[in-house]
Amino acid sequence: MGDTSEDVGVAARFTVHAFTDVGLRRRRNEDAVLVGGWSCQTHDGSLVTMSFMPAPPFVCAVADGMGGHAGGDIASRVALNVISANHREWRSDEDVSDALLDVNDQVRGVGVETDLLGLGTTVAGLCFLADAVVAFNVGDSRIYTVVDGHAVQLSVDDSVFDTNGRPTNIVTQSLGQQTPVRPHLVRLPLRDARYLLCSDGVSGFMTDDELREAVGSDDVGDWCTRIIDTVRANGAEDNFTFVIVDVAPEQSS
Repeated sequence: MGDTSEDVGVAARFTVHAFTDVGLRRRRNEDAVLVGGWSCQTHDGSLVTMSFMPAPPFVCAVADGMGGHAGGDIASRVALNVISANHREWRSDEDVSDALLDVNDQVRGVGVETDLLGLGTTVAGLCFLADAVVAFNVGDSRIYTVVDGHAVQLSVDDSVFDTNGRPTNIVTQSLGQQTPVRPHLVRLPLRDARYLLCSDGVSGFMTDDELREAVGSDDVGDWCTRIIDTVRANGAEDNFTFVIVDVAPEQSS
C-alpha cells in the first residue's frame, strides 16, 4: 500500500455495495464501477458487498460511457482504470481535480488512437482522505449523501434541462472532450455517513419519491433491492449502476 505515515488521526471502516447491469433494452454495458482497486463492467448485474478498513486515499466511483457515442464501454473502462492506477497519490482537492484533467486527456487519446470519434464518459466518485471526503463529478452521474432517510444530491448535473427543470440525457461536459473539463468538487468532513453513487440509468428511472422510499430503511441491503426492483419495474431502458458506501470512522490511537 506504500507509505501512509502522513495519514494519521482518523481511520474508517467501509461497507460498500456495488452493482452494474446492462438493463432491459441495451445490448452492452457502457457503465462501469470502481471500488478501490476493484472494477466491474459485467453484462448481467450481481450485487457485490465488501467490508474493509483501507488506508487512505480510497476511491469509489461510477462511470457512464455516453449512450449513442462510439466506444462508450471503452471510455468508462479507461477512465476508471486510470483513476484506479493513480488515486493512491491523491492528497488534496487539487490532486483530484488535476487527475480528472489527465483522465480527460487519456480518454480522448484512446479515441484518437482507435478512431472512435466522440469517445466519452461521465464520472462520479468519492475520494476518502485521512480526515475528509472529496466528492467529484463530471457529467450527469450523481452522488447523494443520505441523511435521516433523505437523499441529498452533492454532485452537479452537467446536463441540458427541459422546460420543467429536469435534466435530459444531453450532457454539457464529459471526460474525453477536446476542451479541458471543469470538475465539480465538494469537500466534506470524514464522519459516519452513507453515500449513494449512481449513473443516470438509476436517477433517470426513479422519481424523487421512489428514491426517498428506497433509502428510507435502516437496512442498506434493502436499499439495493429496492433500487434494482424499481429501476427494472420502470423499464430499465439504460444500463444502470450504483455504489452505496457506508462509512464508520474510528479514532486511531
